[in-house]
Order: sequence, then structure tokens, then C-alpha cells
Amino acid sequence: MLFILILLISYVLVTGILFNHLFKPIPSDFSSYFHPNQKFVSQVEGLVLEVKKIENDWAYCRSEMQAFAAGPPVHIHEHFDEAFTVEKGTASFLVNGEKITLQAGETIVIPKGVPHKPFNETAEVVIFNDVRNQHPSMTASFAYGLSNIYSAMDKIGNPRSILNLFALAAQGNGFDTWASNAPLVPQKALRWILGPTARLLGYGK
Repeated sequence: MLFILILLISYVLVTGILFNHLFKPIPSDFSSYFHPNQKFVSQVEGLVLEVKKIENDWAYCRSEMQAFAAGPPVHIHEHFDEAFTVEKGTASFLVNGEKITLQAGETIVIPKGVPHKPFNETAEVVIFNDVRNQHPSMTASFAYGLSNIYSAMDKIGNPRSILNLFALAAQGNGFDTWASNAPLVPQKALRWILGPTARLLGYGK
């Protein structure tokens, strides 16, 4: 029993250090990873993401939210503000527990640390796109994480499945999205521990 415990602890420590510190799951050059007209689809969240350009490690995106799309769970970003500009349709948001509605031409910037989620209550597609590129949508590393996790979550097929923890862990702690109803430290520790196994199981690139 002691041998098994030592083996398990060694596996967690060695793979955790390798995965989270030496071989982080992010590319060195985001601008070469994303290509024009490349789309990333989330059937579960009802979203289609297109990265228009990468500039100074920021991503300028165009995204579509399908009719009656539930969107992502309520979440926070620890290190960046997230901007949404509605180009078409009527978008709904929960921001710190308050519902907000935006029309075409309106912009909202969600400060880091504020719980939020976009969703679509209408029968029409909502398009988020800052045509003037005045506000970056998100960090390039976060856009990269979304491009990976969308396909993983669609394979799982259930947004409430515990397997989604593996999909998140496979992206590492650099994927800056966190549940708003739990402390950050335990969430980061769980990703650190589960990350190597999640990638071995095929939940990340």
C-alpha cells in the first residue's frame, strides 16, 4: 500500500511539473496558429468563434451565438477584461447576478474578476464583432484554449458532466476561465493535478 501511495504521489509531482511548467499546453506563436476564416464551433454552448487577428498577445474576434443558445456557464477571468460588441441581434448577459441586454452597436467590457455569461434569448443569431477593432475581445492564450476545449466539450456532450473538468484541466492554468462559485486556489490545484492525465486521455492538443 505504501509503495502504491509513493508511486501515485511521484506520478502526480513528476507529470505535474512536466506538464504545467516545462511543457505548457500553449503554442509559442499564436499568430501562426490562427488562420483567416478559421472557425471554432461549440455545439454545447451554441457558439461559433473566428479569430480575426492577433496583436500584442490579444485576440480580436468575431463570434456568432445561435438562436436560444445557453452560452457558457457563469465564470470569471482572473487576469483580463473581456469585451463584447454586438454587431447584429439582441444579446443577453448575466453580469454579477444582474441581467443586461445589448442591442446592435452597443459594447460591454466585463472587468476581470466579475462573474458573467453571455446568452441568447431570441430566435435570431447574435453576432459579436467590433468592426473597428477598438477593443480586443480576449487574450490570445484564452482564444487558443477555446479553440481546443470547444471540440472536447462537444464530444462529452453534457455541460454538467464531471468530464468537463478534464477538458478544462487539459488546457492548464493558463486558460483563464474559472467557476465563479468556488475559490480559485482549489480550482487551480485540481487543474494542476488532473492536467497531465487529461492530456494523456486525449482531452487536449
